[in-house]
Order: sequence, then C-alpha cells, then structure tokens
Amino acid sequence: MLDIVERLHDRSTFSPEYLENIVDWSTRYHFSRARHCLLRPLDIGPGDRVLELGCGTGAITRYLGETGAEVTAVEGSLARARVAAARCADLPNVTVIADDLQGAEVEGPYDWVTFIGVLEYAAAYSAAEDPYQSYLQAAMRHLEPGGKLVVAIENQLGLKYFNACGEDHLGKPFMGIQDLYQRTGGPRTFGRQALSRVLARAGLPQQQWLYPYPDYKVPSIVLGDAALAHPDFQAHDLLLRSDSEDYSDNRQRIFDEALVNRVLAQNGLLGDFSNSFLVVAQRPEQQAWQPAAMAWTFAAVHRHRGMATETRFVPQAGGSIRVTKRRILPHEPSTLPLADGHTISLNTQDSDYFPGQQMAWAALAAHVRDGNVPALVEALRPWCETLLFAAQVGASPLLPVEDEAAALAAAGMPCAAPGQGATAGAGETAGEPGASHAATPPGTSGTQAAGTPAAGGAPGSQLGSRGRPLRLLSLPGGMMDLVPFNILASESTGRHQVIDQEWEVSCPVPAGWVLTRGVMHALQTGLVPHDELGSIARVVIALADACGYHATPDDVERWLALEEQFLRAVSVKAVSHGLYTGTRRPVPMVFPTLASQAHALHEQQQHTHRAEEKAEGLRQQLAAREQENVASLKQIDEGRQREKALEAQIQTLLGSRSWRWSGWLRTLRRRSRI
Repeated sequence: MLDIVERLHDRSTFSPEYLENIVDWSTRYHFSRARHCLLRPLDIGPGDRVLELGCGTGAITRYLGETGAEVTAVEGSLARARVAAARCADLPNVTVIADDLQGAEVEGPYDWVTFIGVLEYAAAYSAAEDPYQSYLQAAMRHLEPGGKLVVAIENQLGLKYFNACGEDHLGKPFMGIQDLYQRTGGPRTFGRQALSRVLARAGLPQQQWLYPYPDYKVPSIVLGDAALAHPDFQAHDLLLRSDSEDYSDNRQRIFDEALVNRVLAQNGLLGDFSNSFLVVAQRPEQQAWQPAAMAWTFAAVHRHRGMATETRFVPQAGGSIRVTKRRILPHEPSTLPLADGHTISLNTQDSDYFPGQQMAWAALAAHVRDGNVPALVEALRPWCETLLFAAQVGASPLLPVEDEAAALAAAGMPCAAPGQGATAGAGETAGEPGASHAATPPGTSGTQAAGTPAAGGAPGSQLGSRGRPLRLLSLPGGMMDLVPFNILASESTGRHQVIDQEWEVSCPVPAGWVLTRGVMHALQTGLVPHDELGSIARVVIALADACGYHATPDDVERWLALEEQFLRAVSVKAVSHGLYTGTRRPVPMVFPTLASQAHALHEQQQHTHRAEEKAEGLRQQLAAREQENVASLKQIDEGRQREKALEAQIQTLLGSRSWRWSGWLRTLRRRSRI
C-alpha cells in the first residue's frame, strides 16, 4: 500500500490514480472514493477538531483533512499509519500518530471522535473485562463538552446476513445472526437495540442513527431516522439498486433484497435490518446534534471529478421535502466531449420531493417472479410508451442513418426538412404525424397514467405502425436519462413525475439508445431463480415491437456501443457493455437453485429407475433364453448319444456271425426282386 501511495502524483480523495490501483477487495477498501461518503452527512468542516481512532491507511483521514478540519489520526499498526501519513503528507492540518488507540496521548479535546470499523475489534485488543466499554471510555475522554462520538459498525442482524452472505469478519454465512462469535478475543457486532444499550451504558444515551447502504465501507446511500419516519418519504425507493456485497465472494443468495427492503419499510423495520450503522452519540446533558438532511445519495465512485454529485433530501417546515443536488467538486469541468464534436453536460437542479416509486419496481418484480421476456416487456411497456411519446421523427447526429430521407419515406414516416434533422416537424411525435407532445416533460408532473396519451395521442400498439424502424426516432438531448429509474409513480394519485434528468447531450439522441440503456440498467437489478432473457437485445427488440416499432440486433449493438461511449466519457473506469450483450449470468438464488437441482436429480433418479427396470426385464429374458438354450443343448446331446448308440448297434450287427452267414440270403432276396 505504501509503495502505491508514494507513487501517486495526486493523493486527494478524488484522484483517478487510486482507481487504477484497485484490483481486489483489499485495494478497493483502501482506495475507493466511496469510503469518504460515509462522513459527508456529518458536515464536518473548518473550525472542527476531529480525532480519528483507528484510521487505517487514511481513506477517511484524507477526506477529513480536505474539509478544512483540524484532524488527528491514531493508528495502532505502524505500517498502516505510514500509509495514512503519506496519503496526507500535503495537508498541514492532519497529524497521523502510530500508537495504541486506548492509551494515545493527543492534544484534545475534540468536537468529533470517530470509531470507523473499530469497536467490533475491541475484544481482540483490550484485556478489560468489558472491552467495548473500555474502548468507549477511552474515546470519550477526548471529547470536549458538547462533543460527539461517531461509531460505524456492521449490523449483526443485517439483511445480507439472512441472505446467505458470509459474516464480514468470519467469512461464513449465518455465523453472526446465530451469535456464533468467538467468546473472547475475536471480533463481534451488535444489532441496533444491543448497540444502543452498549452506548447508553457508556454514558452516551443521546443517539442519532444513520443507515449507510450497502454498508458503511463503500456507501452510496445514507438514510436517517427522519427518512424512515416521514409519512410521505419512500426510503426504500432509494435502495432499488443498492445490492449488498459478500466480501468473501459468495454469489449465492436466497432472495432479492430490494423487494424485501420494501416490505421491511412498510412494517417499520428497515433500519433494524440495515447492513451497517452510523451512530452519532452524545452525553445526556448536551444539545442533540441534528443532521441537515434526512437522506443522502452519492454518485461519486467512478465518475470524472466534475461529474460527482451529492443529493440531499431536506425536510422543510410544514412537512414537505426539498431535493437538492450539488456537484461535489464544482470547480471541475461539468461538460465533456462525447462524440463527433458533441458534448455531454451535467445539470444539477433542486426540486420538491415527489412521493412516488420508480417505474423500475414493476420490472424488478417481473424479473424476479418470472424471469422471461414477455413478463419483462409487459412491466416495461408503460415506460417505453412514455418514452416514445416524447420521441420525434428523424435520426440522431450521434448515429446518422445513410440516406435518411429515403429510409423515412420507405417507412412511411414524415420526412424532416433538410438540415433540420430530428428537430423538424416540432409537435410531430412518434405516435402519429401532428400528434401533440404527450410525454411528461422533465421536472414536471403529469396527471395521466404513463402510456396514456394526451389529446390527439394514440395508445398502446398504435404508437407506431409495426415495422417502423426505431433507429429513425430521436429524443431531445436533455431526455437521454429518461429511464424507468427516473420516472416516479404515485400509487395514491396515479400521477407520474420525471426526476433527475442530470445529463444533457448537445444534440438529439437516438430514442433506441435511451430505450436500450433503460433496459440494460433494469436487467442489472433482480436476483432470479431462472433467467430466460438471454441478452439485452432480445428484450429491447421485443419491447420495441410491443410498442409498434422495429429494431434489429445490429441496432441494439450500436446503441450499446453508444452507451459504452457515454460511460467512457463521464467515468474514470467505465464498465464495458460486453458484460451485458451476451448470455447473462445473474446472481443465483440458493433455494430455487437447490430446488432446480433437486428436481433434476429426481428426474435423473426416475430415469435411472426406469432403465434399471428395463435392464432387469432384459436380464430375465436372457435367463429364460439361456434356460431354453441349455434344454436345447441337452436335447441335442441326448440325440447325439442315441445316434452313437444306434451306430454302435449297427457296427455290432455288421460284425456278427449271423450277419455274415446270412449274406447269401440277402443276395438271393435282391435278385428275386429284380
């Protein structure tokens, strides 16, 4: 680790050089940008004094130093302390000390003291009768009056542990939830109620609970208790694509966690089953610390620095919620080249929170329940129709069509004016020439159900005549992110809201690209018992056909290539679409997999049983034939014996005197006959 850090020219939190050195879970844990997102909700900044106990290699230390706070970091391992010091060498407000966490002498007191992934190891490093209380008391002595102790730790009852993931410290499934921790000297974690009691017993009864997802190690989402308690806030909706990870690389699962999280939220249990906790604990006499928001989401891990964002859900007076989105590094460029002189820009806008759920939930349920193309097409069709209602006739400059005018005429589609491309005939949607713009514009709400046209539109399969090429449709550049994750539906009112249209291309974009990227991302969610989807192309082609348009595998391949081009433009490390264009390999689910294997085994056993019955019949027939053959051979042998006996009798007769003496009589008889 030290060699890697010392070779880096840029050691800041968002240095792309860290990402280039991530090759496994260990390097990811130490170098991932996601690490710092854990403490962003605390709004630590200039004027704060922070003591980080157990800083490891300095992933969070570096971020704390970059906030402008005065940071003292203590690490028990000299090797790790050296890495943390090298990482923060250019930050004069950061001091790294190699010392015992309980006995370190530092220049306190501090506004914040942190235990990030430390308390669970207390028994391994403390000989005290109650090592957890010993660790907490050692930390509290550094707090100033009004100071806050921050504890990040795994949840013993985390949902991932019920889903066959190995316990993070022991590597074996179900160890923690059965409380099979080593009784002395080993790591252990706690459930929410148990951890709350541990903190209260230490003199820290005043607690603010936050829930990082997928866990505190690499969080992309943080929920607060206020988010779980707010009657209109759909906390589980943020978790649709936040799958847990098993760091022992066990791929088997029992159920889809997003669907289970939705049920947990409905029953007020989401926080109790979160995979990790982030707790801000204080003494009882202090004024309670309150977070500035109720939930946070981060898009920061692989994006270029100027594209990294933080979204906050901020409660307002009167019970409403304001959604604020900010670029984490606003001084970095937010417009980058995409293709052929066209650019991609990141837009951040504030908005009022819309209490609805993503359209993608229907696709997730269909994916998990059925796992076949017809079911997924039926689930995605309302979104596809909404998207196509917004489309206009004319190819995108990003994927121009050769002799477009002839192609449009052959397809019976209105031809764009020369030089105007997809912008010609404004108001002519993909549904019918002259039809009104029926899609819900970005950032506004509509009252009709998705897929139901406004006046002049055409519903269902009448969106377009079957056989009209999808490649001849385009969307405004600001609608490239009109995917099913960015359209919310209210179950109570039936209204829909387009959200989070953060990307804007400087020219119209292919409607097929937006359709394909929506399908691609939808297929990355859901753990399925069996998967009959095969490839993205199958789903895209079937979905387009259901809405009256034609697409080919070559079309889908070009749209996927454009998606990869987009990912490469905005990301430091982009995932190749090649992972999704071939035969898909979903994460298997344990019980259905075992059931399928048991069924296959039963079928094999039945086949074997039938084969054995047939073989037994053949053996019996063979035995009967053998008995018949033995009897036949016996008869032949007896016949041969009789033949030999007769031959012997004849020879005896011919050699007898009487036969010789009677020879003249036999001769006389023959002559008399003549």
